[in-house]
Amino acid sequence: MTNRFPLKVAEKIGQLIQTHQRFILTTHINPDGDALGSEMAVYWHLKSLKKQVWIFNQNAVSQNYCFLDPQKVIQVFDPCKHEAILRQAEVCFVLDIADWQRLHKLAKWLHNDSIVKVCIDHHPIENQLGDINIILPEASSTGEILYRLFKQLKVPITIQMAQAFYTAIMTDTGCFRFSNTSAATHRMAAELLELGVVPSAIYQKIYEQDSPGKIWLLGQVLSNLQFECDGRIVWFKITEAMLRQAGISRQELEEFTDFPRRIKGVEISVLFLEQGTDHTKVSFRSKGTIPINDVARELGGGGHPFAAGAVVGMPMDKAIPSTLQKLRSVFSLS
Repeated sequence: MTNRFPLKVAEKIGQLIQTHQRFILTTHINPDGDALGSEMAVYWHLKSLKKQVWIFNQNAVSQNYCFLDPQKVIQVFDPCKHEAILRQAEVCFVLDIADWQRLHKLAKWLHNDSIVKVCIDHHPIENQLGDINIILPEASSTGEILYRLFKQLKVPITIQMAQAFYTAIMTDTGCFRFSNTSAATHRMAAELLELGVVPSAIYQKIYEQDSPGKIWLLGQVLSNLQFECDGRIVWFKITEAMLRQAGISRQELEEFTDFPRRIKGVEISVLFLEQGTDHTKVSFRSKGTIPINDVARELGGGGHPFAAGAVVGMPMDKAIPSTLQKLRSVFSLS
């Protein structure tokens, strides 16, 4: 993978940053380590240039990522409260998301506004939403794309930015074990360590802060796994009642889909997550042999070949058999 972007694209973004003063940063719902790390890396750079910067997300930062935002600058977006800021903003960085629908409440503001939109993402898309777009599906993470961009623009990387970048690539590569991990990813990690990042400290903050409720729920999930296609598909469900009983949020389910992939013979792991009475979130993970993003697209979602998802407009008891039927066809054709 090349280490440079087309010169005109990098120059455009550099010029936008130099010539504008008021910036908004945002990302997808239930932001993960890549989304939050990318936001905070851009935030620290813009603040170093004395810019006005606001981060508006749809959800609060989960506890295990709070170390990235010690000053609590990330705000939950409120149209009424933040309308004046939106009208004054000049540039919006949309990070780790390239789908208007996933912007939720912010979508209508950005769609009809004169604000310049810069979209940076590593998820494959069909319709680009930014005035300036950097979409690189071959990158491990949005954090990796931003790091390469900043290096090309000769942006000094502070320790705060380095920790944010490391969080982004570590989480989106599954601690460097997923198929999206490349030689470039490891080189980036090495450079961040040279800047002072302590991997064990970041790992502990993110992955060793689980609540008893989360571990209880994981136990419930693992003891009720369902198998299809001679054990090549494993699936499980989490209802809203289960979340309430565990006392945890949806954001704490980030790595649940990965656990069942450890089972010998399993090629695809699927999580069905209840969202109200008539919607179900479906998350797919593949070991790297069977692509599953086409199935996600059939359901109205998308993603990478081996990590994808969708929100299905039907209750869980209907979403499960419908989705499994599509997955079975994948194996019948392979």
